[in-house]
Amino acid sequence: MKLHHYDIVRQEDDKSATWLEAVSDLNTAECRIQELVSLWPGEFQVVDQQSHQIIARVNGLPNHGEPVVDPQRVR
Repeated sequence: MKLHHYDIVRQEDDKSATWLEAVSDLNTAECRIQELVSLWPGEFQVVDQQSHQIIARVNGLPNHGEPVVDPQRVR
């Protein structure tokens, strides 16, 4: 079984994103994004390093309650 590694990025606008860190599993990625959203509202994505596909998306905008995790994951 081949391990997947994931990048956490913050979407800046339609054409650019800022790489923040790499993690070894999706649970760690989602927990880390929840921490980031509490300090730095915005859209964060989890990207599979191998396929370059967006696996999960979290949109934590200010004054809109709890962050929303996109329920659709591509595997």
